[in-house]
Amino acid sequence: MTDAAKCTKVPFRERGQAPPIASGGFLLEEFSWERGPFTRCAKCGHEAMGILSAGGQLLTKRCTNCRRMVQIPLPELDKKAIYLDQFMFSMIYNVKNGGNLPKGHEAFAKEVYALLRRCVLLQQVFLPHSDIHHDETTVFHSPIDLRGLYEFFGGDVSVMDSRDVKLLQDIQFAKAYFDGNEPEVSLDIDEIADSRRNEWLPDMHVGVRADYSQFADHIRTVRSDVHDALKQLADTWVKNKASFGGVLESEFAAIGPTKGQAFANWLEEVSNPDPSDPLALFESSGRPIYREYRELCHLLEDRGVDEDNQAIEIMRFWHWERQREIPHQKISSYLFAAVAKRVVMGEKKIVDRGLINDVRTISTYAPYVDALFIDKRCAALLKEEPLRAELDYKARVFSMRDPDEFLEYLREIEGQTPDEVREYAAMIYGID
Repeated sequence: MTDAAKCTKVPFRERGQAPPIASGGFLLEEFSWERGPFTRCAKCGHEAMGILSAGGQLLTKRCTNCRRMVQIPLPELDKKAIYLDQFMFSMIYNVKNGGNLPKGHEAFAKEVYALLRRCVLLQQVFLPHSDIHHDETTVFHSPIDLRGLYEFFGGDVSVMDSRDVKLLQDIQFAKAYFDGNEPEVSLDIDEIADSRRNEWLPDMHVGVRADYSQFADHIRTVRSDVHDALKQLADTWVKNKASFGGVLESEFAAIGPTKGQAFANWLEEVSNPDPSDPLALFESSGRPIYREYRELCHLLEDRGVDEDNQAIEIMRFWHWERQREIPHQKISSYLFAAVAKRVVMGEKKIVDRGLINDVRTISTYAPYVDALFIDKRCAALLKEEPLRAELDYKARVFSMRDPDEFLEYLREIEGQTPDEVREYAAMIYGID
């Protein structure tokens, strides 16, 4: 097996020796796949009924003596989704591996590590990972280890890629537009989380140590280009003495034209592919604008709109004034307007290389998850007016500005764990 795809198995609790069983005057002590805590077997009477496996919806126990096996349904769960930004996962990585911790926040780092892990093992919380985490991890100094940590530590539940979440919302609004109905967007976490959200964690974790380092340079280049473009935009805001309201309306007004131009660029790519790049057409087929256009064509086809008129209807939808109500469009537009206001007031450090990913994270996932721990700069923006009053999203927002508040939130979750769930979690994962 190559270094790029090594599988690792990590037990939550160690397997060990089977309990000694009397047999013909001898005590048998040999390795067993069953592990403690051992209870009395109803068939043979020995204290030899141990845990064979756990996870999903079942706990499987087997007797090491007579091999009798029983399956026990585990209690139903409703885990909270807490989205941590990359800084938090990097901090958790350093706690686990003895690295440098944020100055002045060493105690917080150690306590949040312990509380988060406890809430995850108590089956009350999962820490979803997304494509934004994957990209930022790829340029981390130890990407394979960090990726393995956040998958294992957080319960190994992913959420849909940010582009797919945005497309999901766009299509839900498109259905309303084409049918003449009021837009309805489901913001239930189950719409975007994988099916394992409310399954009990397996007592053995299998991970693939995949190496994506070949993409690191490309990710850095794209991030640098986006940052440069954002700095130019910031200069324009300063030059024009832009106002919050002006930038907000500009962002909303640009939705339709931006999508139209993106589609025109895609059409040019496929009509005149670069002959020196054999993958050009393949890459073009994955462009977000093409994926959206294709999905919209399917909707129109289902509604009996002939192919010749589909492009016209799609352009009308892209210029629909209620595009500004789509959650990801509204949140991102408000955030950029708030950033513009800060820039015009003279704040220079707010436009850094991490800003775009912070905006992507908040605008995409804040409507779905129970809590977000994000950069303190963006957390402060969300608490300012008019964002605080006019943005509606599910997530409670935390940052390093209020670390004690986040710890208290986790303590509340831990304290509300049902007794039955706590008992099974102690049995399976060995937590107190």
